[in-house]
Amino acid sequence: MRFEDEWSANEGCLVREAGSLGELLDRLTGTFSPSLFGHAEVKALTARARRLPPTLAGFPTWLGFPIDDSPPAVCLEVSVLGGTRSAALVEAANLSAGPDPETVAAAFLLEETGKENSQLRRVVGDRVVLHYSIDSLESEEVEASVLLYPVRPTLEGDDSGGRLEDFTLACDAMAFATGRESHVDRHRNLERTYRAMGPGTRIGAIGASPAGKGALRLTVLGFVGADSAIAFLNCAGWSGGETAVISALARLEARGAIAGMQLGVQFDVTPAGIRPPLELQIYSAATIRDNTGWFKDRDCWTGLIDGLLKEGLADPGNLPELNNWSFAAKPFFGRSGLLLLLQRIHHFAIVVDGEGRSRVNAHVFLLLSRWRHSANCSG
Repeated sequence: MRFEDEWSANEGCLVREAGSLGELLDRLTGTFSPSLFGHAEVKALTARARRLPPTLAGFPTWLGFPIDDSPPAVCLEVSVLGGTRSAALVEAANLSAGPDPETVAAAFLLEETGKENSQLRRVVGDRVVLHYSIDSLESEEVEASVLLYPVRPTLEGDDSGGRLEDFTLACDAMAFATGRESHVDRHRNLERTYRAMGPGTRIGAIGASPAGKGALRLTVLGFVGADSAIAFLNCAGWSGGETAVISALARLEARGAIAGMQLGVQFDVTPAGIRPPLELQIYSAATIRDNTGWFKDRDCWTGLIDGLLKEGLADPGNLPELNNWSFAAKPFFGRSGLLLLLQRIHHFAIVVDGEGRSRVNAHVFLLLSRWRHSANCSG
């Protein structure tokens, strides 16, 4: 079955499964160990997700949370693919009374990438990601942002900045969608960041919060080894020095805990330059989906989890439960029939904020799929 047909079949099943994504997540997170998630934070996040259609659970979804002794925090990312029932529901919500700002931004981007001969779709594809987070240290409110995930070949580093025009197009679209005015200094800093990328690296995401002021958030992927990531940051204009995240990454590398892994960096680009929070992501190329299935490598996280434990970067009580996420596909008995819940570790991240506080997060992947042989899940 084509992926498009599978997505459609999943949506037909999930639209009858629950009234909203939040309602469905409430039921799903009830099957996870409470040790991994802050109860109040998850409740706030799922309450916000009650404004989203349940069909989004059938597309790639991520949950992120600290695995050290940091105060509770959680983030949720959901994918909206153009041309799907989910995209139509998001676009319809934009026309309702008082839509959320992130819904307005997402609907605009989906409309732009859905146009015939869309130049934006050529660069970023037709997927928009909605990001929601709550941090008990920062606020009791859920923060929302919107991200574009560029099509892999289009914004790769090549030392020449040859695709700078495409990069600028995507950044301008995100800035416009989230209500940011054009700013020459921000443009200059974005260009510097892009030109600092070397071969093998790529822009992984471009995002912004409609409630934020001025910044665009970039994720750059594909670094091999701590030195290459640090060299990029220095060239791009990072002035944070040898922060806790860089020190922790170097210690993990010395242990061999990130051997075979790739690294990503995430930061805000503002008119004043690159600013925190700085996030160093650790992920495995072996967990990328190919034509044989999702996240095949069951063992790629063992060395990293062990290194995090030995360096005191993770709470030992969280790791056994987290390890259960490394490869799991379990039945979920839903209202519309038997479903399959796919769970994987997606990546780890070492983060430092503007106050110098650091934490280690795990980001896990989940997707709710119809059971191929279950009845009453069509349409």
